[in-house]
Amino acid sequence: MINLKGLSLNLICACSAVLSNAVLKHVLTGRFRWQGSVPLLLGDLFALIKEPLMWLGGLAFVATNVLWLLILSTQQMSVAYPLQITLVFLLSTLVSVLIFSDRLNMTGYAGLVLLLTGILLLRQGTSEA
Repeated sequence: MINLKGLSLNLICACSAVLSNAVLKHVLTGRFRWQGSVPLLLGDLFALIKEPLMWLGGLAFVATNVLWLLILSTQQMSVAYPLQITLVFLLSTLVSVLIFSDRLNMTGYAGLVLLLTGILLLRQGTSEA
């Protein structure tokens, strides 16, 4: 079972992943796309290197992976991985609705409830073992 310290580490890692993805989406939207040419694609990529937010997103990406390695070394993967994925789904959805004005329909809300239910069931199953 994951203790409060482990849960906090998973939450920090998920927040870092969502920060990375949100910042990179913001920077890349409309500025990095396939135009049928590798040189054009590389030119777009190199132009983005000058963007401070690109560096922030990259740093958050690296931090996320370092935190994930720490989680893997200290927690049961059968609990840590589903917890991490669910936290990222939930937080990403929240950020996408609040910041990027994405819309969520009833099916989306039902999916989020099912994700939470699955984590609660998983946690219950590991506490009895």
